[in-house]
Amino acid sequence: MSDIISNAPAADAAPSPSPQQPRRKLRWWQWALIALGALIVISLIGSALGGGGSDDAEASRTSTPAAVQEATEAVAAEPDTTVAVPEVVGMTVAEARAQLEAGGLTLKVGVGMGEDWLVMTQGPVGGQKAEPGSEVSVIAEAPAPVYSLAQQNAISKARSYLALTGFSRTGLIGQLEFEGFSTEDATFGADNAGADWNAEAAEKAKSYLDMTSFSRDGLYDQLAFEGFTDPEIQFGLTAVGY
Repeated sequence: MSDIISNAPAADAAPSPSPQQPRRKLRWWQWALIALGALIVISLIGSALGGGGSDDAEASRTSTPAAVQEATEAVAAEPDTTVAVPEVVGMTVAEARAQLEAGGLTLKVGVGMGEDWLVMTQGPVGGQKAEPGSEVSVIAEAPAPVYSLAQQNAISKARSYLALTGFSRTGLIGQLEFEGFSTEDATFGADNAGADWNAEAAEKAKSYLDMTSFSRDGLYDQLAFEGFTDPEIQFGLTAVGY
């Protein structure tokens, strides 16, 4: 009896534990799928949150306060008191002045501009709007001079003589008179030939020294005989080394 009891397994005895199964590792592509899913979720959440803010901002932009609307309407209702600036380019200064004053504007010209000068530019330009009484500034040029035939020929002859050798003003006038020009036309030709009388004195002094030797006093007297003034002679003597 005792043998039977001893050979039978105990009723309360716990079964022997089975060996623990090893944990399975995820492969690389499984990790990649997990990461991709997480990014998609985050993106969806961000879009949902951003969409609400955009709607609020759009609603704020499109809603205009009543005070702003009233101010805009008040400005639009004000009458336009400006005037159109006339186009005065090509007119004389006198014509431009009359045109602008007729339109309620004033003319601003530079120092020395004559009433017969031609307007080349203006500001504001023609067609722009300006308040009544505003100034319109212009830049004008003197009209081209109109010479008589005798004056034109006197200028041309004077320039041809200046191209040959040095002349004083009085010497050039005398030469033009010798050519048959009146004293008035000869003077006009000499004065409008573009001569620099100091440079002419220096050229004449050099031409004399190229021909022969001169003392300073002798060269001074020779230049004075040619009709040069004392300041012109002094300039010429200095230019040649005296």
